[in-house]
Amino acid sequence: MKTLITSTLKILHTRRRALLTFHLFFSGLAMAAITPAITWALASLRPVTGRAAISTGGMIEYLTSPGGVVWVLVTLNLTVLVIMLQQAGMTLIAASPPYRHYQTAMGALWGTARRCVALIQLTVIQVFTHLLIALPFLAATGLAWAWLTSSYDPYLLREELPLELWWFAVCATVSMLGLITCNGALYLRWILVVPCLMLRSQRPVEALRESTRLTRGHKGHATGVLASGLTAVILLPILVTLAFDQIASLLLTILPDRTGILVPAIFLFIAGYILIGIAVTFFGTAAYGAFIVSLYYRATGRSPRMPEPSLSYTPPGNAGPKAWIAEALVVILALGQAWFVVDSLDQREQVTITAHRGSAFKAPENTLSAIEQAIRDGADYIEVDVQITADGVPVLWHDSDMSRIFGQRERISEVAFEDIRNRDAGSWFNTDFAGERIATLSQAVETVRGRAGLFVDLKPDRNTPNLTRAVVELLQSMNFVDGTVIAAADWTTLREVERLEPGLKTALLAQFVVGPLWEDNYDILGLRSNRATPAAVARAHRDDNELHVWTVNRRAAMSKFVDMGVDNIITDRPDVLSELLQERASLSNAELLATKLRNWLR
Repeated sequence: MKTLITSTLKILHTRRRALLTFHLFFSGLAMAAITPAITWALASLRPVTGRAAISTGGMIEYLTSPGGVVWVLVTLNLTVLVIMLQQAGMTLIAASPPYRHYQTAMGALWGTARRCVALIQLTVIQVFTHLLIALPFLAATGLAWAWLTSSYDPYLLREELPLELWWFAVCATVSMLGLITCNGALYLRWILVVPCLMLRSQRPVEALRESTRLTRGHKGHATGVLASGLTAVILLPILVTLAFDQIASLLLTILPDRTGILVPAIFLFIAGYILIGIAVTFFGTAAYGAFIVSLYYRATGRSPRMPEPSLSYTPPGNAGPKAWIAEALVVILALGQAWFVVDSLDQREQVTITAHRGSAFKAPENTLSAIEQAIRDGADYIEVDVQITADGVPVLWHDSDMSRIFGQRERISEVAFEDIRNRDAGSWFNTDFAGERIATLSQAVETVRGRAGLFVDLKPDRNTPNLTRAVVELLQSMNFVDGTVIAAADWTTLREVERLEPGLKTALLAQFVVGPLWEDNYDILGLRSNRATPAAVARAHRDDNELHVWTVNRRAAMSKFVDMGVDNIITDRPDVLSELLQERASLSNAELLATKLRNWLR
């Protein structure tokens, strides 16, 4: 293993400039052409794939549908193809003599383009084979989920963590270990397929067979080096972020509280951080390519040589000095990104507050007490979950049944309002709220009128097909369409809302997104906090949608999302968020800039 690592590092050292040049050119090509082409290809599949899955149940249904299968196959193949193309180019560079860096990089681009059809064929074969091996393990995990957890409300499953959930975790762990073992064995068997394809000009099937033959007796060495490399890839970004976080704290302590000094200093600091990030990314991809070639030479007993003549490329005569352009491009790229980041840090935030089920930390959720408390705590919107009783009364209720609050297994849709209107809806939270009763939507409207907006999360089930119509008609009759948002975790409900009342704003609530989103079918995208990213915010705003994030209860996370540029934060603690926004509003420009920098580093 030591010899393999030494050989890999030697290739990295002697071909570093050619590898860097290729990495930059390929990254630029990916941004300018490959990524837009993939986006266009996936978007063109919309009539076939349908809308994205945004919940656990929806994901299973989507992935097992014909359209979902097509989307998964196309996405996986295109993603793997991009990785394969980059690895092919770096393989050619690693197998070339360590001089004429620019020419070598251009030759690698040309050689990769010449073998593009073979690389596509190789990608399809590998993706389909890996999926066939993984399918039984994925099916076992899905069946275990359906068998063990289907009788539980998803919310109660997260809150109560019943024994069945732990049994599912055991089953899923065993399945995933089996998947990793079997697919990992196939990956190691085919790990040399790209060098066989690129350096021997073999056809895809021949290259796979040759890789299988060459890796016999070398899988142990490959596994050890790959495990070490994977550990380094995981730890390096974490260590770099921690180091820069400490440097930022020291820098902000030393520098005076003046924008004229802070802005240039932060600009250079961010440029350095981005430069290190580019270096870490480049090192990871280049090291992997160099390692594969080193393993190939070890397995074949050959020494580095030029690729086949059919892959050669004649560079321009003045190519030599152009190798220096690569280093300059890295610096320019880092400075450009740093300027963009600093410019985004300079914006003043405009974030609204939505109280999740009212102030659910201080009062029982979805009650009038929780709504009143949320208004006092500074909420702009009150989020309430709405279901309908058997006799057609829209009430504030979250769970699929009444076991958590009333101790009954029936659904709200199975009982009349008169049978539950006097039940105790507050003692489960605290005995101080023993007199609290289940609230109706009409009561909630009258409570918030003129004081806050209403964020109505519809919870339809198979027994309540008229829920959407009942809620919309109630809002219309009470003249409360303006200032109300109707939210749902399914497309059908939102489409019906827009048909019944175009004046209502609609919000799509997504735990995650698997498949293509149709941004023109909603006004607001609500993402779970662990799915919200700056890219998601930018995309939502580009499509003229708002982005709301839920459910955020930690102060540090609130501050991070404010700086991310989200439009609304949904929280159980509106008082904490309101206090945070007031504090930030009182900060000087320099203090706010320092706060934004700390959040950017997280």
